[in-house]
Parts: sequence; structure tokens; C-alpha cells
Amino acid sequence: MRRRESSKFSALVLVQDHYDTLRNFDTKQRRPADYLGYLGPPTVIALVTWFLDGRARNVPDLLAAVAILTGLIFNVFVLIFDLTARATDTLPREVRGVVDQLADELRANVSYAVLVGILLTGILGGVVMFTETDKPLGRSPSALIVFVGLHLLMTIFMILKRVRAMFRSFRMKHTEITP
Repeated sequence: MRRRESSKFSALVLVQDHYDTLRNFDTKQRRPADYLGYLGPPTVIALVTWFLDGRARNVPDLLAAVAILTGLIFNVFVLIFDLTARATDTLPREVRGVVDQLADELRANVSYAVLVGILLTGILGGVVMFTETDKPLGRSPSALIVFVGLHLLMTIFMILKRVRAMFRSFRMKHTEITP
């Protein structure tokens, strides 16, 4: 199914594709527990950071780490695209549908992780360019960085679990319970 995109530069379709993967693999039903488990921990920890007046420090070092991590995630995207393109042609028919669905969900999750990584890199880059980085950040920017950083980590955990399920489906003739 092809969606109409309003702009070549819009990332909204990446966000929609990613959140569409938060469904039960077999029934295709959305599960509120998935949203709570995915968005809850970063939100709670960001709020705790804000209430406890936590302040982010060493922003240039954090920027370097996030930029490197985002580049590595993008490389995973390219690797997964290549592997699934080669592997799905050799799979038995009864497994191919599951692997194709896992590959689509994995592509959506990795694309979204790259998008979140770019967003966090942009936020941190703006902080480095326009503030004094030898002083701790304010409580709101610190809470925002905590939320986006933890959200990125939760997305990476989701990717790892889907990579595991996909590679297991390459080796097995039966399907695995998928996240």
C-alpha cells in the first residue's frame, strides 16, 4: 500500500510507520501496554530529572556520542536492507511472509531511530553552538535531552528484539512470538 507524502522532506511517514509497529504481531491489534512500556519510562525519568532539578553537563561529549550512535544505527539500516533483500529470496514460502513483515517493521523502527538520533544530534548541536557548554544546562533542556535520549535507547532495544526475531525466523520453519 502506497501512501501519498506531502513533501520529500517530511518525516511524518517515518513516525507513522514506526508507531504502526506497536501492534500484536498475530492479531494486528494495537496494545496500550506497548505504548505505556515504550513511552512511559523515558517520560517518568525525564519528569524526575525535571522535578529533582537535574542538569545536563558535558554536552559536547554527549553530542559526539549521539552522533556516532546515530551513524551506527544508519549503518544497521543499510545492513538490514541488504541482508533481507538477499535472504528473503532463498526462504521457503511458509516463512517468507513472516520474514517480510519483520523486515518491514524493522525498517520502520530503524528509520525512526535514525530520525530520533538526528533530532537529538540537532538539539545537542544547537546547545553547543548557542550556549556556554562549560555550565550545566537548565532543567527543561536537561529533561528534554533525557527524554529523547532514553526514547532513542528504547527504540534501539525494540530494534534488537526484532533483529533477533527476524534472524530466528531465517533459521526456523515455525514462527516465533514477536514483540
